[in-house]
Amino acid sequence: MNLFPFIRSFRQSSFLVSEQQPLLFHSSKRKQEKHPILDMTVWTVAAALVSCLGGFLFGFDLGVVGGLFIAPSFQTHFGIDPNDKIREAGINGNIVAILQIGCLVGSLASTTTAGRKWSITIASGIFTIGGILQIIGDGLPMLYAGRLIAGFGVGAMSMLVPVYVAEIAHQNQRGILGGLWQFFIAAGLAMSYWTNFAVQSHVDHTDNALWRIPLIVQTVPGVIMLISMPFLFETPRCLCAQNKVDQARIVVSRIRGLEVNDPKVHEEIDHIQNGILLLKTSIVNVAAKKGGGRLAGWRMVFSKQNRRRLLIGSALQMFQQLTGTNIINYFSPQIYRSIGLSSNTSELLATGVYGLVKMSVTLIGFSFLVDRYGRRKLLIGGGVFQALSLIAVAICAGIRPPSTIGDSTIHPASYLAITFLYIFAIFFSLSWGPIPWIYCSEIYPMWMRAKSTSITTAVNWILNAAVGKFSPLLLVSSTWGTFLFYGLWNVVMAIFCLAFVPETKGKTLEEMDMLFSSSRYVIKGEESVIEEEQPRVQSCINVKSSSGK
Repeated sequence: MNLFPFIRSFRQSSFLVSEQQPLLFHSSKRKQEKHPILDMTVWTVAAALVSCLGGFLFGFDLGVVGGLFIAPSFQTHFGIDPNDKIREAGINGNIVAILQIGCLVGSLASTTTAGRKWSITIASGIFTIGGILQIIGDGLPMLYAGRLIAGFGVGAMSMLVPVYVAEIAHQNQRGILGGLWQFFIAAGLAMSYWTNFAVQSHVDHTDNALWRIPLIVQTVPGVIMLISMPFLFETPRCLCAQNKVDQARIVVSRIRGLEVNDPKVHEEIDHIQNGILLLKTSIVNVAAKKGGGRLAGWRMVFSKQNRRRLLIGSALQMFQQLTGTNIINYFSPQIYRSIGLSSNTSELLATGVYGLVKMSVTLIGFSFLVDRYGRRKLLIGGGVFQALSLIAVAICAGIRPPSTIGDSTIHPASYLAITFLYIFAIFFSLSWGPIPWIYCSEIYPMWMRAKSTSITTAVNWILNAAVGKFSPLLLVSSTWGTFLFYGLWNVVMAIFCLAFVPETKGKTLEEMDMLFSSSRYVIKGEESVIEEEQPRVQSCINVKSSSGK
């Protein structure tokens, strides 16, 4: 019995999606296919690796500040008194939040018509400028300015790179290549943690190199991207939108490993062009009915046709921040101190192990799980196990509160809390780490993908800034209460995904419109049968077939 008529549940097994045909219904079992990694070309891998360096600098930027906050020379240079906990928490929150404000602006401003490739190149240049200002660091104002400018570049790349990767990937490779973004974020986090650990183990605590060296390492990926991106190619969908069809055909042939005149290349280009034509017609119709000129595109982004996708994408990005992952990323040394570790070295070591756990598990997750089990199941399961892990940390912190921890002894509850933090990292890396980015990069039509993704990414950064600003104050007030707060949010997001999030595994980017505009779903065991949408889909197929003759 359907107790909530407004809740729509989706199952991947009801669809058969192939490279040659649109969405079909009542599918039979698919033939055994090779692993998507084996079908990738050198061009695809090279483009994904270089562009996803943006994720590495994103992750490094997130994690490096945690080690800087406990560096004595950093505190001395910027006038931070470690004995004034409230002021220290306020300054630390500002340093984190100012980056997120820049990221918010960057994600919204990156809907440029310059194309994905050159937009990413510009963003990497902006990040490099911000990184240099942070290295110079002549007082808090310059540090804030550098964080703000670097944030502009990071925010732009956080929107552009997942879209770039999604548009060059075959539908069977989107989960793997999209997950590469999150893997690079996790790798950047791990690298930042171990950089802090290495530097603080070998550099004198009064030397400003203690905090400048990590900031120099942070800037290197931006320089590499700035030099490398111009040598890559633009995405086929972007080229078709700019009426550069011949160039798009060459790109498709390279990234699919086919000849330029191969029928599959022409078919993919026709598929892209038909989708662009259909959606451009929609913009013209909106402009004719409601006016708005250049704003017609934004009207369509917020139109009924796209509203459901926009709400789901925004919710997923919001929930990703409410998992509690970034409070650990930003303030992990302080967290480990609050649950029982007693020295900077041990705090940084525990943080470094946490980063390695996330990086290793992310590699497994995006390589084998996302395209095998789908997005929806992993989001639900991840939310449940993340909630249990953080609630367990809260209990451990409550058993052994920071005020009773000795300087030299570590309570068993502290070890248990650290273990549950690592367990949280495992489930986050398999689910809520990569999947929101993959999901938001694949569900929107091509012409509104940049605008829609900029909005969902902006939501992520708004919540990110709030987490960065207020979490240190929460930790000062109550460690166990902070983890209980985020644990309960993980319960909420698991329920949300169970109720509202459809499965998108295996769909082409152009088929998402059919999936999200379907009006009625009937659940039968492991299958969902779309009833009212089939005539309209068949009509679209007939029109496409007729136009191709």
